[in-house]
Amino acid sequence: MSTIASLIILGNDSKSKDVIGEAGESGASDLTKNSSTDSSHGARIHTTQGKLTTNNTSNSTNSSSTSNSTSTLASLASKSSFTQLTPDKRIQDQAIALKNEKNIIHTPRILLLGAFSWTVPEKRAAYKYLTSSPKALEDLKLDPEQDEEFKSIVSGEIYHEDFVDKFPVPYSQAYAGWQFGQFAGQLGDGRVMNLFEMEKQVKPGNDPVDLAKNVNLGNDSVDLNLARPKLPSLANRNKYELQLKGAGKTPFSRFADGKAVLRSSIREYIISEHLHAIGIPSTRALSLTYLPKTYAQRHRAEKCAIVSRFAELWVRLGSFDLYRWRSDRNGIRELADYVINELFTVDGEKFIHFQEISGQNDFFNDFGPLTDYDKMYYEAVIRNASTTALWQCYGFLNGVLNTDNTSILGLSMDFGPFSILDKFDPNFTSNSEDHELRYSYKNTPTSIWWNLTRFGEDLAELLGAGPELLNDKDFVEGNFHKEWEDQIIQRATKVIEIGGEIFQYTFTKVYVETFFNRLGLSQALIDKDPNISNEELIAPMLDMLGKVQCDFNKFFLHLQSMDLEQDLTQIAEKLILPSENVLGESYYSKEELVEVVVNWLEIYKQKMKESAEIDPHHKLVSLRYNPVFLPRNWILDEVIRFTEETDGEDLSYLKKLEKMSCNPFDASKWGDEMKELEDKWSLQGDVGAEYIQMQCSCSS
Repeated sequence: MSTIASLIILGNDSKSKDVIGEAGESGASDLTKNSSTDSSHGARIHTTQGKLTTNNTSNSTNSSSTSNSTSTLASLASKSSFTQLTPDKRIQDQAIALKNEKNIIHTPRILLLGAFSWTVPEKRAAYKYLTSSPKALEDLKLDPEQDEEFKSIVSGEIYHEDFVDKFPVPYSQAYAGWQFGQFAGQLGDGRVMNLFEMEKQVKPGNDPVDLAKNVNLGNDSVDLNLARPKLPSLANRNKYELQLKGAGKTPFSRFADGKAVLRSSIREYIISEHLHAIGIPSTRALSLTYLPKTYAQRHRAEKCAIVSRFAELWVRLGSFDLYRWRSDRNGIRELADYVINELFTVDGEKFIHFQEISGQNDFFNDFGPLTDYDKMYYEAVIRNASTTALWQCYGFLNGVLNTDNTSILGLSMDFGPFSILDKFDPNFTSNSEDHELRYSYKNTPTSIWWNLTRFGEDLAELLGAGPELLNDKDFVEGNFHKEWEDQIIQRATKVIEIGGEIFQYTFTKVYVETFFNRLGLSQALIDKDPNISNEELIAPMLDMLGKVQCDFNKFFLHLQSMDLEQDLTQIAEKLILPSENVLGESYYSKEELVEVVVNWLEIYKQKMKESAEIDPHHKLVSLRYNPVFLPRNWILDEVIRFTEETDGEDLSYLKKLEKMSCNPFDASKWGDEMKELEDKWSLQGDVGAEYIQMQCSCSS
């Protein structure tokens, strides 16, 4: 491994010849601002066979609210702010949608105008509620014992009754997208319906890990909350929007059927909540509903399901692609203004993430004053760079990273052929159809930056106008002056080029900080130029892991429990042993592997000594960054197969995986049932060569 820069190929995508193009050519901010309370004083943290457990002397929820009262889902519902934008020209109001002449709300077509179309879920022959995420229910302050109304909402069944007095009419978003590097035209929510917005009931603090605040060490203690890095992409507006995936056809279904199969729905339900639990910005999953009499033809006929999921909002980079494709200048400005005012203004403060990062480095020199559109672009760049770095540090691959499933908020979203890296292989792609490795581990940062470059091109007029032209009457009305052309192209190009520098800096910063925390090292050791710290420690570590081929995430668990004062050769042999048992013959001899591990351990040992001089207890921080469980593809396959074979009657496998995935740091919360299965799943990537680095197709 060389430098982080080698992973991010800026190329010539941001040159002026690519910035404007022709529309339709292809037919971690300061989270301490969010208050967090924790009354779990006196808790003791210990490890048992590599599993982190806590013994708390009191129970508490990390929350800004101390109220134990619960709400109903219906009581939280309010009209979605996104519907203030221009609607579908043919369904301009809710009354037309409810009348539904010629089934217009479920008939695919191209929208000539508008950001969304009103629609309602299609009726299914039968609904079977399966489960809800306990963590999601807790965060929304909903009763853990769901009533029939809740189940009817999250399945979409309630929308076949007289619902208009209780709920807004649902809608589906319009967007376009670049897929595998090719522009695909109008896409949109082809099987998703947005139901309503909800005020956040619990404002997230700066610590997503559900452990005690203090670790007691005799007469000393270490406050692990204070050791958390700033992850600006976790700070968002104080509202969620709830939507249903697999709820039926919409005007954006194209040639598809509007359905989602049970297999992919279970996968999305689990990974959404798991990523959130380990601190990676993600959309959330609330519930899973089985449709036992509804089939979809994929590789075979499969039964379907509906996932109810929520996020601060579902605007994508592809939302802006749509307006550029349409040559809709007014629409793109309307959407940009909405993003600035509704999404990028948090508690009255604009562009929190940009303000933090821009204060740490001089990216602009004598560039001149920035507009809100410039800052909006950089805000999206920083959010996505932060999340991408976290994906890399935990070995998460989404499998498909097109502009239509890249969130403006930097959230992980639209989970298809995703995977958790079992062993370090930079060429691994979780998508069996990704033959060019476009979305492989090594190319993930490049892919996200490529998408952000397309986003910059979508905004080229607004970025290029600058403060001099933005409010010029002729510019606003589209009466272009010839002398503006070079000025707009040059300024837009420069804004995007600076965006590349900001992406690279933010990515590297969060990447190094997160790996240092996984290694139990003090942040004070990180060089002002984080790439230097990467070159000294992290790149050699990844090179070593690529040769040893031990389980990528379990490596950090093994490391945090080892005494570096022992013989390093013995430690190296212990790290190598699991991969020898699983993978058999290696390209390298055991002696060669031991040598490469010992060489890296010597570097790491010195860093640990330096870290201990700064804070003797800092190694314990790694407990909060190294999950003892991650849902690998082979485990998900077992759960899916078992649930399908029992026709959704036996949920024991699903519920067990739910507990383990939602509590990845704390095995004491996994329950007393099915311990043999738990032990088997805890093998993770050490289960056998035939089960690791499994791929999936895009079929869902």
